[in-house]
Amino acid sequence: MFWFILLSSCIAIHAQQGMMLDLHPAAGPDLFPVLTPEMEKLTNEFDEFLGESLIDPEGKPIIEPNKIHIMVKEEDRRREAMEIQRILDEQQNEEKKVTAETWFATLIGCCMVVSCGVIPAFLLPENMNQFLASIEGQRKLNLLLSFAVGSLLGDVFLHLLPESFENNINKISVGLWILGGYLIFSLIEKVGASTEEGSHQLCAYMNLAANIVDNFAHGLAVGGSFLVSTKLGVMTTISILLHEIPHEISDFAILLRADYERADAIKAQLVTATAGVFGSCVALGLHTSDVSVIETLLPFTAGGFLNIALTQLLPELNEERSAVQNLKQLVMVGCGIMSMTLLNSFNF
Repeated sequence: MFWFILLSSCIAIHAQQGMMLDLHPAAGPDLFPVLTPEMEKLTNEFDEFLGESLIDPEGKPIIEPNKIHIMVKEEDRRREAMEIQRILDEQQNEEKKVTAETWFATLIGCCMVVSCGVIPAFLLPENMNQFLASIEGQRKLNLLLSFAVGSLLGDVFLHLLPESFENNINKISVGLWILGGYLIFSLIEKVGASTEEGSHQLCAYMNLAANIVDNFAHGLAVGGSFLVSTKLGVMTTISILLHEIPHEISDFAILLRADYERADAIKAQLVTATAGVFGSCVALGLHTSDVSVIETLLPFTAGGFLNIALTQLLPELNEERSAVQNLKQLVMVGCGIMSMTLLNSFNF
């Protein structure tokens, strides 16, 4: 009996020790890493709740001092940004305003460019029609046409093409527009002209159309340069004047070839010159001379001028059988090229 009681006591003591070890924190599973994030989350939520729920005796919410400081800084930054934007907008609006002096100077420059289109009319004799009907008059006209061929070629290769390749990144598109201008002018000539007189008149019309585009580009240059400064505008106007004088002589020769009267030729030249005035107004209105359509119009015009010079004028000049007259024509072609070379070499 004694041994039974002793054995039972030992078993009970052992079981009690095992239960105590299982319930001890060091003996059970480690729950601290699991409970810590939840405890921190509850603590943060409690702090936010206290910060947002605190109210003063009057019932107004109490904002923490740190939050007040942050809100004041954000308001100051917002006001500074608005002030900077207001100053930038005022400067931009002032730059976009074109003064009356700029408009007046630009129109004066355009009128000077327009006036050079009628200069060749005063260099011809009074009895122009009778003079051109004679053999000597026809030969003089062919010399003017030879000068026109040279000036057109010089204008294409020394002015239009360099400017087209300079302003356009895609060189292939420039070449395609040149070919397009040449082929379209050729197609118009083949479809629209059935007689020699009709061919001459059509050539004059196409030359006038090409001149409208060319004068529009010149007007953009004049208007854009006067936007920069009056000095640059005057220099650009002088440069275009010198460039246009030989070109206007060639245009007048092409009109005379199409049997235009002196007055009609002057009117046609003035009509094409108004495109320059329109180009200047566009430059001043947009406050820039960078018009993207010019990147395609200039090479297209170059192709048209090539067609007029090489396809329509030069074959007619090649019909001359006199060696002396052919030599004179060749000299006049060279004079046309040299005049454009000298005038395009000026850097204003």
